[in-house]
Amino acid sequence: MSIFAYLTNADTVLELIESVQNGIIVIDENCRVVMLNRAAREMLGQTPDCLGSNKKCYNLLLNKDERCPECPAFSKSATPGLHKSIVIKRGEKGDLFAKVHFSRWMDHIVLTFHDVTREVALLREIDLGRKELQAKNVLVERRSNEILEERRYLETLWNNLPEPFVTVDELYNIKKKNAALSDMQHASSAVKCYELAGNDYICDGCPVLNGFDFRGELKKSHRIGDEYFTEIIMKSPVSKGGLLQFRNITRQVDLIGKIKEQQESIEKKNHILSSLVNFSARMQKDIRIDAVASFFLDIFLPLIKVRRAVLLVNDIRPGNIWIMEQREVDEETIHNISRSYLSREVQRSEDSGLSTDLFPWEVTSQVVLAGLDRKRVGLLLLNTLCAGEDKEILKLFTEPLGAYIHNQLLMKKLEEKANTDALTGLYNRNFLDQALKEEQQKLLKYKIDYSVVVADVNGLKKANDIYGHEAGDNLIITVGRLIKDASRKTDVVVRTGGDEFLLLLTDTSTENAQAYIQRLTKNIFKDAFIDFGDGEKFPVTVSMGAVGTDCFAPEVLIKEADRRMYEAKEEFYKTREKYR
Repeated sequence: MSIFAYLTNADTVLELIESVQNGIIVIDENCRVVMLNRAAREMLGQTPDCLGSNKKCYNLLLNKDERCPECPAFSKSATPGLHKSIVIKRGEKGDLFAKVHFSRWMDHIVLTFHDVTREVALLREIDLGRKELQAKNVLVERRSNEILEERRYLETLWNNLPEPFVTVDELYNIKKKNAALSDMQHASSAVKCYELAGNDYICDGCPVLNGFDFRGELKKSHRIGDEYFTEIIMKSPVSKGGLLQFRNITRQVDLIGKIKEQQESIEKKNHILSSLVNFSARMQKDIRIDAVASFFLDIFLPLIKVRRAVLLVNDIRPGNIWIMEQREVDEETIHNISRSYLSREVQRSEDSGLSTDLFPWEVTSQVVLAGLDRKRVGLLLLNTLCAGEDKEILKLFTEPLGAYIHNQLLMKKLEEKANTDALTGLYNRNFLDQALKEEQQKLLKYKIDYSVVVADVNGLKKANDIYGHEAGDNLIITVGRLIKDASRKTDVVVRTGGDEFLLLLTDTSTENAQAYIQRLTKNIFKDAFIDFGDGEKFPVTVSMGAVGTDCFAPEVLIKEADRRMYEAKEEFYKTREKYR
């Protein structure tokens, strides 16, 4: 209950209301202002005539023409303690915020004003500060989100860079690496930057041994496993360390390697072609087979990158070596190779190779040099296994070399036609002398024995006298043919005189030579006859003597064989009538 409800003295009431520090306005039931105290006048900034005017509270306070519909003073549920907040417009003095409390005093209503302008201003200031703080918080949060988004973007960008990147401190410790770095071989376990290259210590020639205080960028190449990288080193913009970029250049290196291989292949092919042209030109203009053989080795071996080789060229006389050229092979090996090549086993077969035990090196290619008739004319021994491209190069050079040797052998055969007997086609004494010298060299150099067989035709004078010289010639031709057919390719059959023949048996001992003449006597000449017509047959018989260097010195060999032939002839005529 308001204090005014107990007051009855008007003067006392007026004095009390006037002295109250809060503004007080008294209105009647019609909202007409009947009284306002000093504090209210100061608050309103005016002194209205309450007695002479019909000023309403809503006119005075709110400058309205109608009563406030929500006025608590006239609310049906009005109870003591009702209040309302209003804003009083005061023009230049500014608005005044007041909290109005309503209480009844007899048949009047007392409006007690509490000036809350400062509180409102403070609340507004607080609210403004709160809103500013909220705005700042919103901005901070927005900026934080932007920064976070930027970081996420940068992190995504960092990890989506196609090339490996890593940051290091001044002690080469890895601080941060992107996702692409995980593809590098040592990335997962690397702690120091040099460990990325598979090193336990700082890389040789590291360009940042003196630190990362430099401008621009530095580069270093690495081979990591089977891949090649260019390391691009930059100074870190945010620390004393550096930013390292690894650029995989394996593809470029491989491409450069392929280009180099192609260039080398082209250069090699050009060199091969040039060498082949030079070799062909040399073979066309040079008839010296030893010079051509030497030129062949000098020009061919570098092409297949071989240092050691032996070239053996057959002579027109089988079982003999015409030319032997070698590169970086010792004399003992040459000796063993030559002796093996002259052996019966090798000479008997076109396809027989030499035993690998002869060679002081582990790898050997034995290339048969074939003539135009596809028969062996020589043998090339190389300290390598020719395969692939080298095999093709080998074929390019050995085929024309084989044809050249074949032609040279033909020319030599033509030249040695002068060394053949016109009647029988067998070799003559001149050829025999040369062949004996060659066999003596083989005996001296390779310890290869040889034997000679001296043969003399029986009954030649009888055939000439009775049947004519044509019959005698036929007898000589028949004997020569039978002996030639029964001899080996390596043997030399010579007609040394009218009815005399000499056989040079290569790589043959005295015992084997004697077995040979026994085979001739029993198998070849036993049933040999010449038909002179009218059913008359003349027997073909030959007296022979054989001896070898295993029993006698070379200089007495023919003499001893001749002596044995005469012994055989005397034995022959012991059972037959000797023609005068």
